[in-house]
Amino acid sequence: MVGYCCQWIPNVAEIANPLQQLTHKDVTDSIPLDQDQMKAFTELRESLCRAPALGMPDYTKPFTLFCHERDACSLYVLTQVHGGAYHPVAHFSATLDPVAAALLGCLRAVAAAGQSLSQCEGVTMGYLLTVMVPHSVEILLTRMKTQYLTGTRLSRYETSILGAPNEILKRCTVLNPATLLPSDTVENEKEEDIEYDCREVTELCTKPRPDIRDTRLEENYQIVFVDGSCLRDGTGTLRAGYGVCTITSTLGASWLRGVNSAQVAELVALTTACHVSARLRVTISTDGQYGFGIVHDFGQLWSQRGFLTSSGSPVRNGDRIKELLYAIQLPEEIAVVKCSAHLKSQDYVSL
Repeated sequence: MVGYCCQWIPNVAEIANPLQQLTHKDVTDSIPLDQDQMKAFTELRESLCRAPALGMPDYTKPFTLFCHERDACSLYVLTQVHGGAYHPVAHFSATLDPVAAALLGCLRAVAAAGQSLSQCEGVTMGYLLTVMVPHSVEILLTRMKTQYLTGTRLSRYETSILGAPNEILKRCTVLNPATLLPSDTVENEKEEDIEYDCREVTELCTKPRPDIRDTRLEENYQIVFVDGSCLRDGTGTLRAGYGVCTITSTLGASWLRGVNSAQVAELVALTTACHVSARLRVTISTDGQYGFGIVHDFGQLWSQRGFLTSSGSPVRNGDRIKELLYAIQLPEEIAVVKCSAHLKSQDYVSL
């Protein structure tokens, strides 16, 4: 019954979310409900008894859909202008998938906008639709690339948001009625009152520190070279080790007891280099793609997700990555650059 009446129940996805979590578990004959689940059940039951306050759609007028994302739920209010004001025609809501739910706030708004057309097409039926979003969704899709969105997901959002012939995307500059849908959460609403650049915020949040670079620093900096590897010793046992040095001296080198992974050795080498360069301007040169990728592409992403993959399993080497992300904050200024490996050149980097 709730599914049939969902368009007349404001914020139904967020209300029903505690009950939906039960479907991910093994179902028994008797399903015990905790306090939150019982509250959700009661609220849904009461919502079914209330009369809707929605207008009938008028297909001689264009539609305007207001979007909002809150607590990993996308919320929509479909409206038409009536008497000089936006009159609600339908309410929609949907839960974001686990990957989208773990994105940054601005990118969750992109995911919510990506679901907009499929949510309301049963009412709009291909008529002109203006989608009002509280974030710079079009700029995020067209003017920046981020490791937070895979190519497949980005293409899907571009197609659904920018490719629909009857859909116009605009940033909402008036009161967004989707933010007024009832919720016990107050903190998230305060964020909408703060003006900021979505592109700038997203770029900052994808880096372990705002000033980190992937090219060498200019003037008055220390150059540190790092390497980590794993080889078999004379007995055939895998042994991992790392080295950290400058052009003239060795800053650290050791076998890693109980470690048989070259990836862990790379992480330890980078972490050690950051510690020995505390309060210094340093350029760290590495030939390891894994360590370089952790620093510039994936480390902060996994940190935002609690070091869990999209399937909910722990990220490999999560503790080591966490240590590296902390150590990166220690130098006064830092660049981690990628150099080519196993070359026969005579420059100081190759040597």
